[in-house]
Amino acid sequence: MAVSVPWPAVGSFVAGVISIFFLRYLWPYRDEKGANYFMGVIGCVTLWTVSYGLALLVFEPTLRFAFEIPIWLGLNGSAVFFLAFAFEYTGRTQAVESPLMRGLVGFQLFTTALVATNPIHGLVWSEYSIEPVAGVAGVAVTNEPLLFAILLITGMITTAGIVLLADAFASYGPLYRYQTLAIAVSPIPVFAGIVLWAVQIGPVPELNLAPLLFPVHLGLDMYAFFRRNMFELTPAARRAGDQTAIDDLGIGVVIVDDDAQIINLNETAAEIFDHDKRTLLGAPLDSICPEIDLSATGQRMQRRGERRQREYAVSLSEISDSGGNPVGHTVTLQDITTERQREQRLAVLNRVLRHNLRNDLNVASGYLDIVRERTDSEQVKDMLGVAARNVEGVLELGEKARSVERTLNADELGTEPVEIAPLVDDIATSLTEDHGGTVDNRVPTDLAIETNPQLLRSLFANLIENGLEHSETNKPAVTVDVVVDCHSARFDIRDNGPGIPAHELDVIDEGEETDLEHGSGIGLWLVTWASTALGGSVSFDTGEDGTTVTVTLPDVVESAVDGETDSTAERQPPAS
Repeated sequence: MAVSVPWPAVGSFVAGVISIFFLRYLWPYRDEKGANYFMGVIGCVTLWTVSYGLALLVFEPTLRFAFEIPIWLGLNGSAVFFLAFAFEYTGRTQAVESPLMRGLVGFQLFTTALVATNPIHGLVWSEYSIEPVAGVAGVAVTNEPLLFAILLITGMITTAGIVLLADAFASYGPLYRYQTLAIAVSPIPVFAGIVLWAVQIGPVPELNLAPLLFPVHLGLDMYAFFRRNMFELTPAARRAGDQTAIDDLGIGVVIVDDDAQIINLNETAAEIFDHDKRTLLGAPLDSICPEIDLSATGQRMQRRGERRQREYAVSLSEISDSGGNPVGHTVTLQDITTERQREQRLAVLNRVLRHNLRNDLNVASGYLDIVRERTDSEQVKDMLGVAARNVEGVLELGEKARSVERTLNADELGTEPVEIAPLVDDIATSLTEDHGGTVDNRVPTDLAIETNPQLLRSLFANLIENGLEHSETNKPAVTVDVVVDCHSARFDIRDNGPGIPAHELDVIDEGEETDLEHGSGIGLWLVTWASTALGGSVSFDTGEDGTTVTVTLPDVVESAVDGETDSTAERQPPAS
């Protein structure tokens, strides 16, 4: 005679077998974030479903009740393991070791002990009796209020895990979306079965249908594992990365809600406010830093540091939800003490260089000329001439320093269409009068680019002057040529001088000067800075027959032209 196993028991055993095989596939991932706790969930499912399947086959009341202990151990354990998994999987590892979590574990063990001792006190249920139904040992009981309280708390624990996963689903985009959603909703069918059993409604109130619904639970979990790389792409890395990025910015970051209450901040901000980070959470921003106005821009604040007063630039950015509604602000506090002191020093040095030093040197230059005219000694005249030239060189250096200042302030200057050929002609006329030589301007008369005219003039003037001034021939010559490729303009400025010394170019390539490696002036630095400020680049090709400086300015030509441009009119170099 064939032995048949009733369908409720078969369903419960099937869920147990599925969970056992699932554990086998999960085992290699046990070192990943949340994997051990997730395996704990599946292990509790196995204990619950297998125990319930066996209990359904036992009609002897005492033995049948004994199976309630592992059943409830699996039920309670799955809830706390699920919450622990949600904490670690979403990057909240510290919460797993918190006193709250230890309290929840203790509570679930206590409720399991209440179930185990229920025949003594009858607090969980009463009138426990075996009721055969569908070929299995169903149970008829009268559930007491304590049972509903236990299930409510267990449900709240499970719901907390669902909320954490739902938050990851909403916050971290499609990368983690589908696996977190699948895992978040997986407990819902099972808990619905528990509720039906607790309130004793449905076609078979003597049966707990939750174990039979576990295949749905496991199916969603396996979808997340097998199809969505559940433990290869975890939100924990994203959450930890976000927090680490905030902590490692090196500036203070404060996040406030729409009521201007602090909801998050990094350690740097806590140090600026000279408070413990935990005491600041939930505090109104104006009680900690009343000088910050969330509706203003360009703010600065000062705080007393360990050794001196420090100044911070305050930047504000509004936080909006997915619907575009403002929900708070991010406040960043950047220490600008050093920068402000540097600005002040530069301002003082600039004033000294531009006014005091220039005026004094002009006076000295005038006296040198007077003394030179009144002396009859040719040797003294030669020495006074050298001194006068050196004074003039320092004055020229001061003018170049002013050009450097304009270059450094280029961000404050706008752009406009600039006709290149007239600009080069104007520069060439002035420089050839001072230094002699010729400038061959090969730039087409109709070429105009969108750039900053002041910086471009400074750039060309320094390059042309350098070629004329440092030429060792009797006829210094500079050629200015251009190639337009698409929307970029490449200018080639060639001279017939001896070439730029290698040590001068090495300093530019290194990007800094030292006591042993430094240039003789600031002209090449100005060329480099001006090119960078214009959004372009500069390169130097130097040799015995001269130097070619190439300045490339991208996206400055409105009409696209391919290949080398040709002059549309005969151009003559300015007369020397």
